[in-house]
Amino acid sequence: MEEQKKKCSSKKHSDIDAIIYCQKCKKYMCNKCQNYHSELFEEHKTTNLNNINDIFIETCKEKNHINKLEFFCKEHNTLCCVSCISKLKDEGYGQHFDCDVCHIKNIKDEKKNKLKENINNLEELNNQIEKSINELKTIYEEINKNKEDLKLKVQTIFTKIRSALNEKEDKLLSDIDNEFNNKYFKDDLIKESEKLPNKIKKSINKGKIIEKAWDENNLSSLINDCIIIENNIKEINDINNNIQKSNSNKNVKIEYNIEEEQINNLINTINNFGKIKTNDNIYDDYKIEMKNPVHKLTNHTSTVICLCVLNDGRLVSGSCDKSIIIYNKITYQPDLIIKEHSNNVYCIIQLSSGELVSCSDDKTIKIFSITEVQYKLLQTLNYHTSSVYKIVELKNKILTSCSYDSSIIFYIKDNNEFKKDFQIPTNGYCTSIIQTKDNEICYSESKDNTICFFDIFERKIKATISNISKNNGCREWFIMIKKDLLLIPGYSQLSIVNTNEYKLIRTIDVPNASTITGVCLLNKNMLLTGDYAEIIRQWKIDGDNLVLISKKEKTHDSDINVLLNMGNG
Repeated sequence: MEEQKKKCSSKKHSDIDAIIYCQKCKKYMCNKCQNYHSELFEEHKTTNLNNINDIFIETCKEKNHINKLEFFCKEHNTLCCVSCISKLKDEGYGQHFDCDVCHIKNIKDEKKNKLKENINNLEELNNQIEKSINELKTIYEEINKNKEDLKLKVQTIFTKIRSALNEKEDKLLSDIDNEFNNKYFKDDLIKESEKLPNKIKKSINKGKIIEKAWDENNLSSLINDCIIIENNIKEINDINNNIQKSNSNKNVKIEYNIEEEQINNLINTINNFGKIKTNDNIYDDYKIEMKNPVHKLTNHTSTVICLCVLNDGRLVSGSCDKSIIIYNKITYQPDLIIKEHSNNVYCIIQLSSGELVSCSDDKTIKIFSITEVQYKLLQTLNYHTSSVYKIVELKNKILTSCSYDSSIIFYIKDNNEFKKDFQIPTNGYCTSIIQTKDNEICYSESKDNTICFFDIFERKIKATISNISKNNGCREWFIMIKKDLLLIPGYSQLSIVNTNEYKLIRTIDVPNASTITGVCLLNKNMLLTGDYAEIIRQWKIDGDNLVLISKKEKTHDSDINVLLNMGNG
């Protein structure tokens, strides 16, 4: 709604639009008043009214209100004057009398704090808008390229079709010429036939002359003339035969047999050839077919909790039956069965030096050397006082473990044996550890669904993010989906954290998923999740977001505890 222009405060000029406002005189002035005012009061500060929306005037804008704006209406979030809060509700007075009003001095701190919040919100909004604009530009470039590629594709196809039609047309026209020449006569037959009578007469006359002039003394010349006449007769007979052949074919009709229906069908085919349509699901090309199991391994007698792939390509599994099984990579029959734990096996990894490491509900970590046909228990670590849930080898070859005893322990290798280096407490049991940077790990805390970023070198927490997921959702399958993006599975949701900014940037609800317990990357653009609802979902990694592409239900007879990409399809 366009704001009404102010009129001059002078009674003589009250019908003329004001062009300036004097803060000192608190008067609106037209061009006539301005001239006098500028000469009399050069030191007064005036404001140009070309764009009144950009100008703040300390007096109330309400009609007949000439008071200073000294009050604030909390209900309408607006400044008002003493006339606005007057008890007299008449002729524009008392509009805010019944509102929650305070003096502007009493609202200054609140507005100042709100200003800081608004600045932060605007900065964040600006970053989002800049990102959205850049994304829009990228999408536009991709769409425009797609448009030009489509046009080129259509042009290429129809150029090929036109070329085939032109070739077909040329061949049919050539076939018509050949058929007429074969069945009737060549184009020059009439011209040749018209010369025949004259040629015959000349040959007769020539023959008579030769006959009269026959002389033994000029025999070779006479015989040559005879040969010429014989050749003429042959040529005349050939032409005559062609004439007779053509005349005999006078009732032969050469046709181009094509039905009108065929023509219409061809035209309809051309009209229906190729359709331009918009694919609403741009991720269809990424969809993979999740086939029925190639192998179904049933060697464990209880729940399978963890999997890993050895450097030689063999699959390893750990189970609630207390055993670890290493499978033959061709037959998938057990090569080795390790029964060294006295309770559930929660995690298995292979160290960069080749040893197999496992942790268990029996509070221990066990380290094995393995070959194709045998294993040897090298060491048992007994530092935790409750179930050990996760073990990770960091890039600097430090081994770390987390436990239900609310602690994380770091181990270093000394004389081929791992020894405890240091230990840190966690707020509740810890089930997840992942290395996010060379000097940093991220781990979960159970009591308030917090994740912590811990500097290994400085041995201190750098950042925390609380309430990362609902319903005790910080599960054990943390995974880095990009260099600076951490994916955290939870109860019917996935959370994405920026590990550079230590900030939760996105939470994705996954309906009917129950607890998401298995996550694995297929490649840099694709991942799978599994859950207690026995559903495997395929996701496309799209920037800092995940897009659901497909899902396969009832892939198992019970909960899905773990997913693993073996790297061989």
